[in-house]
Amino acid sequence: MSDLEKRLAGLSPEKLALLMQQLRKKGEAGARPLTIPRRGERDVHPLSFAQQRLWFIDQLEPGNYAHNILTAVRFSGEFDRTALERAIGEIVRRHESLRATFRAEDGRPMQIISDALPGLLRDVDLEQFPEPEREAEVMRTANAEVLRPFDLERGPMLRATLMRLGAREHVLLFTMHHIISDGWSRGVLIQEFSALYDAFVSGRPSPLPELPIQYADYAAWQHERLQGELLERELGYWTKQFEGFNSVLELPTDRVRPAVQSFRGARHHFAVPPHLVGGLEELARAEGATLFITLLAAFKVLLMRYTRQQDIVVGSPVANRSRVETEGLIGFFANTLALRTDLSGDPTFRELLARTRRVALGAYAHQELPFERLVEELRPERDLSRTPLFQVMFLLDNTPLETLKLSGLEVNPIEFDGKISPFDLSLHLEQRSGGVRGSFEYNTDLFEGATVARMAACFLQLLRGIVADPDERLSHLPMLDEESRRRLLVGWNDAPAPHAQAPCVHETFARQAGLTPEAAAVVFGETRLSYRELDARANRLAHRLRKMGVRPETHVAVCLERSAEIVVALLATLKAGGAYVPLDPAYPRERLAYLLEDSGARVLLTQRSLDGVLPEHACPTLYLDRDWEAVARESAEPPAVELSPENVAYVIYTSGSTGQPKGVQVTHRALAAYTEAAAREYEIGAGDRVLQFASISFDTSVEEIYPCLTGGATLVVRDDSMLSTVGHFLDKCREQSLTVLSLPTAYWHEVASAVAAGGLGFPTSVRLLILGGEKVNAKHWDWWMRHVGQPPLLENTYGPTEATVVATAYKTPGDSPDASALREVPIGRPLPHTQVYVLDAHLQPMPVTVPGELYIGGAGLARGYLGRPGLTADRFVPHPFSRGGGERLYRTGDLARYRPDGDLEFLGRVDEQVKIRGFRVELGEVEKALCAHAEVEQAVVLLREDSGQKRLVAYVVPSGQKREVNAGPLRAFLRTKLPDYMVPAVFVALPALPLSRNGKVDRRALPAPPQSRPELEAGYVAPRTGVESELAEIWAKTLGVERVGVHDNFFELGGHSLLATQLNARIVKAFDVELPLRSLFEAPTVAGLAAIIEQQRRPEPLEDGSSDGAAGERLAGGGTRNIRAGRRDGAEELLKNVRQLSDEEVGALLDSLLAEGEAGKAE
Repeated sequence: MSDLEKRLAGLSPEKLALLMQQLRKKGEAGARPLTIPRRGERDVHPLSFAQQRLWFIDQLEPGNYAHNILTAVRFSGEFDRTALERAIGEIVRRHESLRATFRAEDGRPMQIISDALPGLLRDVDLEQFPEPEREAEVMRTANAEVLRPFDLERGPMLRATLMRLGAREHVLLFTMHHIISDGWSRGVLIQEFSALYDAFVSGRPSPLPELPIQYADYAAWQHERLQGELLERELGYWTKQFEGFNSVLELPTDRVRPAVQSFRGARHHFAVPPHLVGGLEELARAEGATLFITLLAAFKVLLMRYTRQQDIVVGSPVANRSRVETEGLIGFFANTLALRTDLSGDPTFRELLARTRRVALGAYAHQELPFERLVEELRPERDLSRTPLFQVMFLLDNTPLETLKLSGLEVNPIEFDGKISPFDLSLHLEQRSGGVRGSFEYNTDLFEGATVARMAACFLQLLRGIVADPDERLSHLPMLDEESRRRLLVGWNDAPAPHAQAPCVHETFARQAGLTPEAAAVVFGETRLSYRELDARANRLAHRLRKMGVRPETHVAVCLERSAEIVVALLATLKAGGAYVPLDPAYPRERLAYLLEDSGARVLLTQRSLDGVLPEHACPTLYLDRDWEAVARESAEPPAVELSPENVAYVIYTSGSTGQPKGVQVTHRALAAYTEAAAREYEIGAGDRVLQFASISFDTSVEEIYPCLTGGATLVVRDDSMLSTVGHFLDKCREQSLTVLSLPTAYWHEVASAVAAGGLGFPTSVRLLILGGEKVNAKHWDWWMRHVGQPPLLENTYGPTEATVVATAYKTPGDSPDASALREVPIGRPLPHTQVYVLDAHLQPMPVTVPGELYIGGAGLARGYLGRPGLTADRFVPHPFSRGGGERLYRTGDLARYRPDGDLEFLGRVDEQVKIRGFRVELGEVEKALCAHAEVEQAVVLLREDSGQKRLVAYVVPSGQKREVNAGPLRAFLRTKLPDYMVPAVFVALPALPLSRNGKVDRRALPAPPQSRPELEAGYVAPRTGVESELAEIWAKTLGVERVGVHDNFFELGGHSLLATQLNARIVKAFDVELPLRSLFEAPTVAGLAAIIEQQRRPEPLEDGSSDGAAGERLAGGGTRNIRAGRRDGAEELLKNVRQLSDEEVGALLDSLLAEGEAGKAE
């Protein structure tokens, strides 16, 4: 690297960009220096582009404090209050921006410069508090000050508070709105205050020269400059940078994102050690980059690993003071650069650093385009819940600190964390004396402090890995320290394992039969088989199967109606060495034919009554009813079979993504390991009576049968009539004195709803209730805890067939007060025979609370998919954390995350994460929010695509006896809980959700929604009412288009923030209504706004419930507001307005004013 290259590499990005701009300007022929002219003598001036954005945000959310800037300093010593007040007054005189207020004229924001701001300094005496409490009171006062909103229309935009702690101890607070200030301005304020106070305290005049221009001059100049060729060049660069961008950064949050961004925040502080900073600087120099660019690249790696996204945009502020005239001004000059980086292809960090350098230098070379103008050009999807284009900010401050030095005083700045976060997350870094201090500023409506602390630890670990090996791929840069990694991989998987070589389950059953031969093993209706009888019948059938050629790896199809003989058939197949393939006689004939053919079954066990159900086949068949006499003549002793634990015990078919089911081969080793772990987890013993609920074609039957029969308990096989009603089901449970139930989650939801509705008690005999198959609804969990409680013990389980029934379980936390207060019901921790891992696409462990795909390992893994080696290799992958060779993990396709306490939380399927208008939507979050509504008992949300249009459809089961749901209130309710893009477009009421044979919600059976909604039709829809016609005309005029349909989206027609304020002003004037600007964002169509306006104009009912039509309509249309304005403006105006009213209207008005007066007395 040449000396020149080294010097260039040492420049900050801003200085590099300025150098590039100057070189470019020198190369432009005929260029002449541009100066910022002074404006004419006017009091009203346009806003700069940056000011327009903040003014617009204030209109959207009046009274928000997100853009308050606080500076706090402590004075110790002899203090001159008069000099201080004079210094503040002189600063205000010098800087017009501090005397500005803001108002709209025809929807266009303007700034008004007033002459003076008298009485600006507010005194607060804290000497009255005991000395130990004063510091806390300082922080309380400062907190209250930074959270106190500014009134942009009335001002002032600067507040000064002097707190007296003692005769020689004071604290001074300066609070400014960002619309008239920025970070650079704070330095100007400190410099000028220092110079002025010193001068005034010693009796000298101000030493400061008059300012060459004012901020309003800059704002006017900016509008004149940013047009023509310059604007086209800047826009051309930035629009190319954002070509094809339609996403948002989906950081995993601790809470559901609110419908409207709140700006409530906090900070987490950390430090980057000097030796680490040195390593990063050395890497930056070697690559011709800067520390800023290197840290930015590292931050983007963190975001990529957290979000699993590769197209990352981060905002970064620039001072935007390239002109010397602006350097001494207090004002909002700062611009924000949206830095988009492509992290695809899993590059090395060194490669990413080069990419980031190109992006940063290009952005700094084109920093003159205001961010607001870029947003206006790109027109991203509008969303009140987050900022446009980027949601995360990054900044590195490496400029020397401006220190306040005052004659005769010791001055110290006060570190103060304002409880504000304008973005989801911001990383603030300060380089000071070799080290870097950092803080993550985060929105507290989204994140817990502990989550952000872990994020900071991950960032530091990434930095260590980058310095150690910058040529490592991004996917393998370490993000977890050794302790955290060990906790995730070992600590939370460290359960006592089952016996290394557990015997096969049929052998364990035979041993139990020898111990308790006369105990009841299976009960079905009037049929009762003891352990001795069941063992003997299974042995006899096993001998017959052996004679039919059944050997290890021979598949035996079992198709039987519910009875005790099902258990006999399954045990006999295992004893014969074969693998059973369960077939549900309720399946369609075509599916049964496929299963018989695909499984290669060599024998079929069935009964004559099912001949009409089964398809034609060539499989040798044994009818257990017709042929039992011959079977009964076989030996009652177990057959001698050479069986390996690696032989297949059963093949259960699960739904496949291609539409064809796939056979999962579960070995004897896996079945035995699961059975032992389940018996230990559920504590199944001789006194238990276990319900056999599931069809044997689902692996829940394995959970019900084998832990029961190997533990000496009684298995009670239900008949189909047991499920006729929930009440009948519960009665049968009582009748059979059942102690253990294993229910599909969807069916348990029905039980919980029925019990919560009253009149149905839960059987007291049940000690354990096992749930599984789907995500538990927290609302039903809460109902259950409040109406049933404990016992029974509830266990929420999770496990795919490929991992043998259950991999993890969550037990109800006893009598804990949190038992009924779960926002999400976890799936718990792994069973003793299992390991679980939450990993990214590169099999790297994800930090706590960060979602990833769930992988399962251990003794319970199936062999794979029958006849599908490619699919098996894809889903059963080599174990990356195994100490020995040959171990595998099963890739579930499920999203999960670890909670801080070590329990797992199930988030849904990876393929259920959908995108709407560029936003990622978790369907489970929408379902959870819907179920929180009092009129919703159950809900399922799907993404459907009709006529090329994607939309969310909500299927709702109304609570109580209701048959229909009103979509309007549901939609309004969801808009208070969720961002607009997560609110379903259509609501469909159902009497019950359709269930599949295994008790899960059958999403494929949900009906197509009706197509009658006009907003879902393509093309133009003309206005239908007078209000819609007038609104459409205003829209067309504002947008400059020929016509507007009632369902056309304002922003899709080219609307932006400034046009939105103009449109809002015209609507308010035309209809004489009060319409918050945010209404346009919540209802951005003519039809939506018309409904809001008509609701406002609707006459209010009188006390008797009727309404005085004409009088009420005129007053509701704004007449009352006009009369009240007249009351304030003077008697003459009041009389003029009152004369326009009828007697009825006067009476209604007097009632309103009297009520208002009484309310005022109460305040």
